[in-house]
Amino acid sequence: MMTVPPARLAAVAAEAGFDFTGFRLTPSPSTGIDHAVLGNDRALEALARAVDSEGINILDVEVIRMTDPSAVVGARPLLEAAQALGARYVIATVEDEDPVRRVETLAQIAELAAEHGTSIAVEFMLFSAAKDLATCVQIVTQCGAPNVVVLADSLHLERSGGHPSDLRLYPPELFAYAQICSAPGAGAALDAETARGEGVHGRLMPDQGDLPVREFIAALPSETILTVESPLKGQSDPGDPVALAREMLASAHRVAGVEA
Repeated sequence: MMTVPPARLAAVAAEAGFDFTGFRLTPSPSTGIDHAVLGNDRALEALARAVDSEGINILDVEVIRMTDPSAVVGARPLLEAAQALGARYVIATVEDEDPVRRVETLAQIAELAAEHGTSIAVEFMLFSAAKDLATCVQIVTQCGAPNVVVLADSLHLERSGGHPSDLRLYPPELFAYAQICSAPGAGAALDAETARGEGVHGRLMPDQGDLPVREFIAALPSETILTVESPLKGQSDPGDPVALAREMLASAHRVAGVEA
């Protein structure tokens, strides 16, 4: 639902029955969407009021792209937005191949995030420098900051050659929350660009498709918060976002074995 403006998304999530929602506040290169909230005090204040009036909790905002040490300074506007919105996490991606520098960058961003009352969730993706779960865990562990976690995504785990059982290899506290969806076909992606395209345009409801989403959920700690990742295939600009959100929540309940 990337095209849905954040204030409207807060209302949609609340009406559909979600406990949390999240916002993509940085411009999206793949879609060209920019909700013009960052650096706009008036827009951010209006969004904060909308969130408060809907009574919805904000789980995360995104995204910090850790390309090099300049990402520390560049992260400040998003961290300020996270603080204003009460977001628990800010999503970060690793796009620096230097194994020492990227850990130092993450540590500095984590320190800045702590000053803003939030935490960092590092997401691994085949088309990033944290290509798989093991690499992501290594980066987060080496960073050593208490407010940094690993963000596991059922699609990215599968397409990077992982298996849900891999999640059990690491400390449960690393997985404070996780993203679920499904997709056609199982197994690793052919290449990074294929994985990128599918992540943006090819996701399905959690109980559709061929990914082992139930096994993914079962391998996570029981206290892990589950989120439904979108945009879904053919639904990047939904005509009825509330109906779609309700369907997404119902799908998540079915695959997680939760009664609505």
